Formats: sequence, structure tokens, C-alpha cells
Amino acid sequence: MNEQQQAIKQGINVQTQKLILVVDDDYHLRKMVQWTLEEEGFEVQTAGDGREAVERALLQQPALILLDMGLPLLDGSGVVAQVRTRYGKMVPIIIMSADGHVEEKSRQVEAVAYVRKPFDIDDLIHAVQHAFDIQ
Repeated sequence: MNEQQQAIKQGINVQTQKLILVVDDDYHLRKMVQWTLEEEGFEVQTAGDGREAVERALLQQPALILLDMGLPLLDGSGVVAQVRTRYGKMVPIIIMSADGHVEEKSRQVEAVAYVRKPFDIDDLIHAVQHAFDIQ
């Protein structure tokens, strides 16, 4: 039995829509990503810090999280830990970071992908589509 089937059996609300939670402290980047993904047909929520990200994720399970690792109030690793405590690995995560160690950090949190900032928006869309394809 896979994680999603186990969650259904346990009565956990499984998000079936393609809700993406975009988490970045850069307002302009966050809005640009939001608008682009909405144009691609996704439902998008945003958060500007780690605490807000966790609150949103716990209120409504996202199908995917796009996550900056360097966040105020709670860093990306803390967000991943809390989301995984609630949902396990049912919520894939894509890391967005300008950090030179983004590939290593992505492996540490077991993200499905990463994009290095600044990124080409087509690369981000491709990463998002790939994340949904592997679910």
C-alpha cells in the first residue's frame, strides 16, 4: 500500500487538485511565480516566511511546494520537517535557491527537484510538470 492509499485509509484529507504553495521571502519573485503558474492552470497560494508556509500547508494540503530555503522566522529545512511530520512524502518539494549548495540541500531534504536562482521560468514550469508526472 502506497503513502496516499495509507492516508486515505487513515482518514487524512488528500489534496487532489493541483494546489501549489509558493514560499519565498522575495515578494516580486513570489508574485511572478504565482502569476506564471496560474496562467498554466494551477491553483496557487503563497507565503512569505516559513511559519506562514507551515500554517497554509497544514490548513490545506498542497499538491506541491516550491520552497526557498533561506526564509525568515523558520528556514526551509524547518518547513520541510513540519510538512513531512504531517504528510510524510505525499507532498513533493522543489527547492528554489541562489545558494551555491542548492543541490546538496535539495538532497538533504529529499526534494524532487531544484532550480537555481535566477532561473528561467520555463525551467521552473518544466520542474513543476515533472513533479506532477512522478506522483
